[in-house]
Amino acid sequence: MNPNPLIQWSLRELSTALRSGELTPTQLTGIALESARRSAVSRAFLAIDEAGARAQAQALEAAGPGGPLWGLPVSVKDLFDVRGLPTTCGSPFYAGTRPVPQDDCPYVADWRAQGTVLVGKTNLNEFAYGITGENRWYGDVTQPGHPDRLTGGSSSGAAASVLMGAAAIGLGTDTGGSLRAPAALCGLVSYRATLGSEDAAGSFPLAHAFDTLGWLQRSLGDLAWVARNLRPGIPSTALSRAPRVGVVRGDWLAPAEPEVLAGMERFVEALKAGGASVDSVEGAGWERAVDCFVPIQAHEAHSTHARYLTNHAGAYDPAILPRLELGRGISAGRYAELLAERDAFRRGFDPLFQRFDVLIAPASAMRVLKAGADHAGTRPRMIRLTAPASLGGLPVVTVPWLEGDEPGLGFQCLGAPGSDGSLWSFAEWLAGLELLEIP
Repeated sequence: MNPNPLIQWSLRELSTALRSGELTPTQLTGIALESARRSAVSRAFLAIDEAGARAQAQALEAAGPGGPLWGLPVSVKDLFDVRGLPTTCGSPFYAGTRPVPQDDCPYVADWRAQGTVLVGKTNLNEFAYGITGENRWYGDVTQPGHPDRLTGGSSSGAAASVLMGAAAIGLGTDTGGSLRAPAALCGLVSYRATLGSEDAAGSFPLAHAFDTLGWLQRSLGDLAWVARNLRPGIPSTALSRAPRVGVVRGDWLAPAEPEVLAGMERFVEALKAGGASVDSVEGAGWERAVDCFVPIQAHEAHSTHARYLTNHAGAYDPAILPRLELGRGISAGRYAELLAERDAFRRGFDPLFQRFDVLIAPASAMRVLKAGADHAGTRPRMIRLTAPASLGGLPVVTVPWLEGDEPGLGFQCLGAPGSDGSLWSFAEWLAGLELLEIP
C-alpha cells in the first residue's frame, strides 16, 4: 500500500494529525515534494517550488498550529500569479512578456492565509484553451499509474498533482469544464464557484463571461469542510429535508458514450435509494448552449490575445489559432447579440431551480481520453455537456462514481447561482450515503 498520507488519509485526518503534532508541516511538505519530483512521467508540474515550500512549512511550524487547513500542501495552476514564480500559462513565450510576479493573486493569497503550503505550479492546456490536458510545449498530462490516459483539462496538472499525492488540493479554473472534465476522468471531486463570486484578478483570463475559480480534491466527504473553512462568510447548513434532484435528459446528451449514460442511471438510482426526491427534466435547448458559448469564449479570448498575436503568432499551438481567428471575426454587434442569448438561456434556469435544489448531468462524454490519440473532435463533444452550466454561471460540484477497476465516471451537480453553500451541503449529504461508490 502506498505510504503517502496525502493518498491514504482524508483531509480532515491530515488536519488532525498536523494539529496534534503526529505530522508536522515540514514532514508533510517533504512527502508532497518527493511525489512532485516524480511527476516527470505524468508532466503534472511546470515548476516545483522546493525552497519556497520548505521555508513556508518551517515558518508555519515556528508560529504553531493555525486553522483547520494549516499545513496542507496545495498546487496552483500556472495561470495564477504566485510571488517569486513566473506565470507561463502553459505557453512558451508568455512568461517573457512580463516581470516575475512580486505578489500572490487574491485567490492564492486566500489559500496561503489559511496556512496551506504552495508546492508548485501545475501544467495546463496552453492558456487554458482546451479540455483534454494536452500541451504541445510542456507535454500532455497523463494520469499517474495510467500513462495511456490523459487527465483532461485544462486544469490537468492540478488533477495529476492530487492523484499522485503531491498536493492535498489542486487550485484551478473552470471556464467551459476545466475542473469538471479532469475530475470526471480521474475519479476526483471538483468545485467551481458561482461566476463572479471569487476575485479572479491575477489569473490570466480566457473568457471573462465564463471564467470561474475552484479546486480539485480526493474526498467528497471533505469538500464542505474545506469550503466552509476557506469561505466562512458563505451560509452553509446541513440539509433539513431530502434534496429535490432534477436529472437533465434529452438530445443534448447525444455525445455521451452509452456507458456514461448507463452509469448516470445507476447513480440516480442510488440517489433515490438514499431518500432524494428525484424527477426527470428535459434539457430543452441545451444542445444549442455550445453554439452560444463557443463564439463568446472565442471573441473574448481574441480580445485578450490580440496584442500577443502580433509578435508571437508562431509560438502558439496551431490548434488554438483557429479558435482565436473565429473570435476575431465576431463583430461587436454579433457579440452583443450572443450575450443577450446567454442571458436568455440563463433565465431558463429560474423555473428549474424553483422545482429542484440540484440538477444532475454527466461531466464528461467519455470515460477515457487516450494519450496520443487524435482528439480533434473531443473538445466539441465535451463542452456540449459542460457549456450549459458555464452559460448559467452556475456553481458545480463534480461527484466521482467509481465502479470496481473501471475508469471513473463523474457527474455534475449544478446549483442555482449564489447557492454555493447549499451545494456544499448537498455534497455532504451525498457523502453520507453508503450506497454511493465514491471515495
